[in-house]
Amino acid sequence: MTSFLGHDKALRIFRQSFDKGTLHHAWILAGSKGIGKAGFAKQAAQFLLDSDSTANGKDFNLDNMSQSAQLLAAGSHPDFRLVQRGGKTDKEEKKAREEGLESLEEHELKRNISIAQIRNLQSLFATQASISRYRVVIIDAIDDLERGGANALLKNLEEPPKDTVFLLVSHTPERLLPTIRSRCQILRFDPLDDDQMRQALSALAPKLDQPELNALIAAGEGAPGKSLQYIDAGLAELESFARDIMRTGDKDNQIKNDLARKLSLKAATPRYHAFLSRAPSLIAQHIKAEGINSSDTLSGKAIDTWREASNLAAMAIPKALDNQAVIFRLGSLMGALAEPDMRA
Repeated sequence: MTSFLGHDKALRIFRQSFDKGTLHHAWILAGSKGIGKAGFAKQAAQFLLDSDSTANGKDFNLDNMSQSAQLLAAGSHPDFRLVQRGGKTDKEEKKAREEGLESLEEHELKRNISIAQIRNLQSLFATQASISRYRVVIIDAIDDLERGGANALLKNLEEPPKDTVFLLVSHTPERLLPTIRSRCQILRFDPLDDDQMRQALSALAPKLDQPELNALIAAGEGAPGKSLQYIDAGLAELESFARDIMRTGDKDNQIKNDLARKLSLKAATPRYHAFLSRAPSLIAQHIKAEGINSSDTLSGKAIDTWREASNLAAMAIPKALDNQAVIFRLGSLMGALAEPDMRA
């Protein structure tokens, strides 16, 4: 398997398990969302599906021209299944088929992976592998499984089909059923450090200027995939607005009005979503930096401010709240942090 930025330890554990002939039938790939677990799973899947034709050396590069690689790219490998949430409606399912599932936003996806999707895997297990030694199933993410689906999967983990490997992506492994965790080997993925984040983002988006790159590194919190969702949002400018509000209080509402007006435009939808996602974190960072925690009263007010901002940001899109009103209220909560009675 090739080098995987920031995750050499996980790669080494997986490869050594394979080389020793002790490869576990089910792996939980555990770590923060956007950290690279799904990419690792796809690379591991190709490695296993190509394993019959792979050299025995410790280090090698995957052959992107191999039969398995081409079938995986076309979504037609007979020994492989990828299980994910689908589009919420027929229209969104069609968009996913034509443009890829990654083209859908969170609110366009079904809430869960259904029990039917897990039961559909039985056709894969009914016969032996067709062209590879292994059969591989990726579930991305297992956290999305509805309860019935989790129980159906558990049956396969308890009595694993021969030469089948399950790669289960999990952002919150502690919430999985203990019976599932106990039947899997956990492979942990740690957040990337700032230098690794800079390397990853510079490779993925080489035209970023330095302020935007720094903002994306901070926003990603060690997860390049998280940073990439903000790539076209002009994050540095949005964070500058937010920090100005928290620093000055914006008593005349000039910054809040300007920000609300800009983010309410239809063309600014990605920026609006980015601001909703980042606002609670920016408030939390400001509270920590300003030391608003020296008394129970002040700490309580600050926590209440963060909690209200988090709740508002979380329900704004599902409840189709007015964009301008949401941004103005978030700005007001930020501005309150600059008031004297909120300081230690």
